[in-house]
Amino acid sequence: MVTTPNKMAHEPLKLMFLGSLVEQLGAQLYPSATATVAELISNAWDADAHNVWVSISLGKSWDSHSKIEVIDDGHGMDREQAQAQYLMTGRKRRLEDHGKTPEGRLVHGRKGIGKLAAFGTAKILDCYTIRKDHSEAVSFRLDYDKIRNAPPGSDYRVEENVDQDTLTDPYGNILEYGTRIKLTHLRLKRAISAERFMRSMSRRFSIDQTEMQVFVNGEPLQRFNMELASRFPANSAPVGTYVDTDGWGVENLKSGRQVRWWIGFTPEPIKEEFLRGISISSRGKMLQRPFMFERAGGTSAQIGQEYLVGEVEAEWLDVGEDIEDDLVLTNRDQLQLEDERIQEILEWGRNRIRWALRQRQTKRKEDIKQHIDNSSELQDLFEDFTETEQQMFRNIANMVSEVGDASPQDVHDLMVEVINGYDYKAVRELMERVKVEDEAFQGTFWNLVREFSLIDARKNLSIIQARLNTIDRVDAAIEAGATEVPEIHKYIKDAPWLLDPRWSLLGDEVDPKSLNAEYEPTYDEETRERLDFLFILQPKDPASADEILVVEIKRGKKKDGTTHRVTHNEVNKFHLYVLNVKENYTSANTQTPRVSGLMIANAYTTAANRIRSSLEGTPEVNLEFQTWKRVIERTRKLHMSWLEVTRKTTSS
Repeated sequence: MVTTPNKMAHEPLKLMFLGSLVEQLGAQLYPSATATVAELISNAWDADAHNVWVSISLGKSWDSHSKIEVIDDGHGMDREQAQAQYLMTGRKRRLEDHGKTPEGRLVHGRKGIGKLAAFGTAKILDCYTIRKDHSEAVSFRLDYDKIRNAPPGSDYRVEENVDQDTLTDPYGNILEYGTRIKLTHLRLKRAISAERFMRSMSRRFSIDQTEMQVFVNGEPLQRFNMELASRFPANSAPVGTYVDTDGWGVENLKSGRQVRWWIGFTPEPIKEEFLRGISISSRGKMLQRPFMFERAGGTSAQIGQEYLVGEVEAEWLDVGEDIEDDLVLTNRDQLQLEDERIQEILEWGRNRIRWALRQRQTKRKEDIKQHIDNSSELQDLFEDFTETEQQMFRNIANMVSEVGDASPQDVHDLMVEVINGYDYKAVRELMERVKVEDEAFQGTFWNLVREFSLIDARKNLSIIQARLNTIDRVDAAIEAGATEVPEIHKYIKDAPWLLDPRWSLLGDEVDPKSLNAEYEPTYDEETRERLDFLFILQPKDPASADEILVVEIKRGKKKDGTTHRVTHNEVNKFHLYVLNVKENYTSANTQTPRVSGLMIANAYTTAANRIRSSLEGTPEVNLEFQTWKRVIERTRKLHMSWLEVTRKTTSS
């Protein structure tokens, strides 16, 4: 038997790279203009630039003529440096000169792929650079499509001398040295808000402006700042925290590592998610986009988070020179949150957020009490009531401040309406009935009254009546043996407030496989239709998804009219599904929400009851089991109480 010689038998094996690597390290890691420009600014910092000028079209859609241009007055590059440094992908910059620039700055660059960030936004990068103390300029082009389509194992030969314009700043002043990066054939077409871009860039950098100034379309990039209603630790500081002259807190963690921080709360909810939360920076650059330190907590813990903003400086998070020391992901705006070395700061951050939220809540209560005590309008209204009645009014104000997030003026307006309505017998009877409920119910009720505003009672009257009709229809359908799918399913999908007025639908008929859940649904023996229905709820905007609620509904009666009893297998399946959802959100999100489960059924088998009792109240995961009667009656009672107040207001 004759064998054919293998041509590769005597050739050395090679590690080869395809052009698609540029797509994965550029376009996919830096998919926004903000991320791209931020990397170019970091390059200017590492070049010891004192000024950086960014030109970018903001507020209007991009077309074929649009471009992004970043010019700096740094030390520039000669041909040899352009080849050995800029055009060398994967260069470990910090191993050179111990990670410091010639002027002594701590460098931002680390992995040598920041230059590829341009391809997240553009297809063509033109570089024109003049080295300090050199007269010869270097000019070359990187073409994204040509790099991607280069044959395996081949070098990409850049096109030279493509941009020979004189190096000038945006005002026409000639620069003796520096670098100009021009990006064309831009990918994004939609308009970028100027305000959003500037805020996002200021969030990313806290560079000392005496060392380097950044100008965007002629406007200086300012230090990140927002209007705040309260700021800590300037307003009050935790025990053991030193407050410096800038109003930042300085603390040492148990390990001795230092953090510098501030946390504030805005007067209005922060609608832009990229601003909400606390960022972490080192070396004057953001390492972790704003987040809540993977904080878990229910809706009560969530109050105030949509107002929360802050910064943490932790220089020790970005030290070292090699990959083993790196605690930041490749895209350079997220920490490796699973790394054991940063668990200490995550725990510190969670504790500090809890402390700040408590401080805010305490301050809000004090502000509301002071507002009520100092309001001449309320004092005049109080005069005709007994001390007991006045205290009842004040209790309402306190409960609203506990459950909701109303401003002092909101609570004041509510109190005026409640006191004015107290003249009516129906309103007094209503208040007496509500008073015997637990504080959670009372707070929810009065907060709903405040949110929907008695001032707009006539408009709300029809809404409430329509909701009550829906409640009656659902109640009747369940009693008549309605199946989970499609009957009850449709009601809940169209009106998620049936389960809780505070929540709105995020997704229905969630495929367990999409969440890696090992879960097999139950099917009707005759029709093979799916019986189990699962969906997830989240708070309404602008609140973040701090709590994910997984709900499984079960029919009330069987086809023969007897009560449907949930089996132990169904309870176990539900428990497993909630655990899988919790695991999915924990692994997929930097801001891990609290995952809870709610099963609604009319009855359980004896074995199911034993399992249900053992699961309720376990620390592993929050599970709740409710009956249809209890859910519907609670919702009906809330709306009936609301209806009485509204009717009386419209007739006044």
